[in-house]
Amino acid sequence: MKYLCSNCKMFKYDEERGDEKTSLPPGTKIENIPNSWRCPVCGVNKYYLQPLDNQTKEETEIKDLTYYRDIARKLLTGFCGVYPVCDGDPDHICTGQKYGAPIGLGGAGQAKTFEANYQALQKYRLMMRVIKAHHEPEMSIKIFEKDLKIPVMGAALSGVKSSLKDAVPEVFFYEGLLKGARNAGTIGMVGNTPTSPEDLGVKTVGENQGWGIPFFKPQSQPRLLELFEQAEKLDVLATGVDLGGAGSTFWVTPEKQVFRKSEMELQELVDCTEKPVIFKGIMNTEDAATVLDSGASACYVSNHGGRVLDCGQGVAEVLPEISKEISGKIPVLADGTVRTGFDVLKILALGADVALIGRPLARMAIAGGEKAVQMYFDYVKDDLRRAMILTGCDTLQEISENILIK
Repeated sequence: MKYLCSNCKMFKYDEERGDEKTSLPPGTKIENIPNSWRCPVCGVNKYYLQPLDNQTKEETEIKDLTYYRDIARKLLTGFCGVYPVCDGDPDHICTGQKYGAPIGLGGAGQAKTFEANYQALQKYRLMMRVIKAHHEPEMSIKIFEKDLKIPVMGAALSGVKSSLKDAVPEVFFYEGLLKGARNAGTIGMVGNTPTSPEDLGVKTVGENQGWGIPFFKPQSQPRLLELFEQAEKLDVLATGVDLGGAGSTFWVTPEKQVFRKSEMELQELVDCTEKPVIFKGIMNTEDAATVLDSGASACYVSNHGGRVLDCGQGVAEVLPEISKEISGKIPVLADGTVRTGFDVLKILALGADVALIGRPLARMAIAGGEKAVQMYFDYVKDDLRRAMILTGCDTLQEISENILIK
């Protein structure tokens, strides 16, 4: 059987002849190729090898979210179980004390904050209301002067080597997140990591016609100012700093360090660029007020997916108070175990203008690139439409805490 890399469309693999470049001997069947194998042209994994015979079962198989989740499960063996519900359950392989080992897609310490994110959001129930004249829900929103089809964006993701078992090249991961989001009518975000060039994310956004938002860890102020300048030259939609990254376990070498930021430093970052600036990692009203005073264009409520501070609060616990503190002056973005369109509706009802999705998109990006990422956004959009119909919400403005039961 002969195969073609579906990503680069350049590398061909013949099971009978093997491949000298990747040390695969003749007679190696595709199912026996190790998961660590990489395409010698573009670096993706073996699951991107597609049969050249269009009549084969593999080629005609329906590729849905289950298909890509199965691929992600194989790629992340030992890191992530790709469970039916991603909730930080103590029995999941990603949770529990790691004693200095990489936490993968789990949480810091015993992963209690990861667990708290899920539990806090699931405490809320949706009130069903169906006696009302029917209207198709209006889900579009404008943010940073851009029109989006849905009030959902991709969370800032990075760190394939440390968190995703080095499943695909970091640049391929970024491209999948950014292009998949754009194809779905929304915006993707990418972070930066010490295991790749610090500006790889912002460069990838630039190559995506600037459609995306690069986030940077809270590195030294001079370095951040350089990265902000680079982002502006590449004409990105906005830029941001992940303040919660001050607790990152990966930025720990003398050359790769992270720091807390003062109010004065936040103002300096806002003043150094004409682009909208977002500060992420806000989990209390005092910090939210400081973000507002700094002149930032958005406040991003997040605890870094529970990956930096253990025993913390869930996003849904603090979001209502923070949203009231901001009081419509700047957009409020929020994540916190958002998995479905029903979760999106709850996050919006708690006061956010935009909900963000993290871990599910990370799995889709490594398993199927932009196609799988777009598919996940479309899945969330369908659920959100249904949720708005069944709670009597015709527009985003009609979504409020009144549709929630606790």
